[in-house]
Amino acid sequence: MRRSNSWRLLTGWLIGIIGIMFLVTTAFAQERTEEKPLPSQPNKVEEEIERFRALIQRQQQQLEQQQRQLDEQAALLRQLQQQLVERQPALAPVQNERHKSEEAPKTPAQQRPSGEDRLQAGWADGHPFIRSGDGELEARFTGYTQLDFRGYGAGNTPPNTFAIRRARLAVEGTLFRHYEFKLEGDFADTASTMLREGFININYAPEVQFRFGQFKAPFSQEELISSSSIDFVERSMVNNLVHSYTPGMQFHGKVADGRIEYQLAAVNGKGILATNTSSTSEGVVRLRFNPWKQTDHFWLRGLKFGGALSDGRTSNGRSFRGRTESRSFVFFEPAPINGEVLRANGELTWLLGPGAIRAEYVQTNQARDGLGPGRINLPGVVAKGYMIQGTYLLTGESKPESGLVKPKSVFAGRGDEPGTGAWELKFRYANLQLSDSFLSNRAETFSAGINWYLTPYVRYMLDLNVERFKDPLRSPMPQNPGALFTWLTRVQFYF
Repeated sequence: MRRSNSWRLLTGWLIGIIGIMFLVTTAFAQERTEEKPLPSQPNKVEEEIERFRALIQRQQQQLEQQQRQLDEQAALLRQLQQQLVERQPALAPVQNERHKSEEAPKTPAQQRPSGEDRLQAGWADGHPFIRSGDGELEARFTGYTQLDFRGYGAGNTPPNTFAIRRARLAVEGTLFRHYEFKLEGDFADTASTMLREGFININYAPEVQFRFGQFKAPFSQEELISSSSIDFVERSMVNNLVHSYTPGMQFHGKVADGRIEYQLAAVNGKGILATNTSSTSEGVVRLRFNPWKQTDHFWLRGLKFGGALSDGRTSNGRSFRGRTESRSFVFFEPAPINGEVLRANGELTWLLGPGAIRAEYVQTNQARDGLGPGRINLPGVVAKGYMIQGTYLLTGESKPESGLVKPKSVFAGRGDEPGTGAWELKFRYANLQLSDSFLSNRAETFSAGINWYLTPYVRYMLDLNVERFKDPLRSPMPQNPGALFTWLTRVQFYF
């Protein structure tokens, strides 16, 4: 028992001694660890960091110094450039041109013009055109050809014949938006010069425009409508008394929102390209009113009326002649005239949807000063003429004041159902009387027919005329007085 207790006591002492030795050893090791110096690797890292920091600082200082030098050089260059521009203003454009000439050739893609410089071409409003990209310059090409057939009844008339009545080409357009031009020639007229119209029109405002060149004198609504758009194959006999193309100048415009139209012209008044025979130009003034233009009233909005007056002089000229619409017979030969020439005109147009009524009256007085025995004055040549006509579109299209009808359907056009075009009925009565106090004559014509607009560019016309004359001896049938029957047809191509 005692031995066992002694063993347990010895074991406890040993354990205690071992614990004390462990504690002492641990404390001693910790003390040595705290006193041991750090290895040398961290010191090297700090040295490298300091070295790089110094290098970056030196480079930054060098960059700042170089930037200051560049700023100074740029300021010096600007100063030198300003001095060169002030001393030699023409040097910069010359250098620019030299620089352009020394550039390498551009590729086709680089040479392609921009949108504003590119030339445009196409078809618009029934005409081919060429236009600059910026719209400052534009040219439109127009033309028409008329193939006629003229047939006459028995009498002293020309033979039945085909004829190329007109074959015209024209170019018209604008220059710098405000300068309008037109140049038209007739290749079918072998009896006179080719030129018909050739003028410049300055149009900065529709109220006041100025035109100069050769154009139609502003007299007679029937004459002012283009020959490609008239309703009958030929104009009425009244047209014998009015001007046609003549050199001159004209102020014209539309005011009051287009309700009033005016023209004031000074012209030679002697014909196409004809010079004046006196020192006085012929003055022409024309007024035309459309007071109900802005209204929606069917019966009033298409009513237009007006008149014109002209006063000129001629020296040893010839009076107007009397010729029928069919151009078959001259029933009043021109007489010698000398002195003042007065003309007056009244006109009316009434557009009623597919229908239209037009009327016109013209009176002239041509003096014969100093043409009698002993140079006494003879009575003047007096002429009076009037016409009235009506048209109606059976197919329902609207009748324009001027210009061709645009059919609702094209004859034999593309599509499921072929069209018929536009069909129009027409009637006209015209009367013309001329007298020189010694001789006089009067003629009247009844005309009826149809117009067939196959397409907007092709038209067929048929006129049936009955011509009657007051003086049988000056008529196509002096041995058998009566009426002369004529028929006129026309096929027209227009663009």
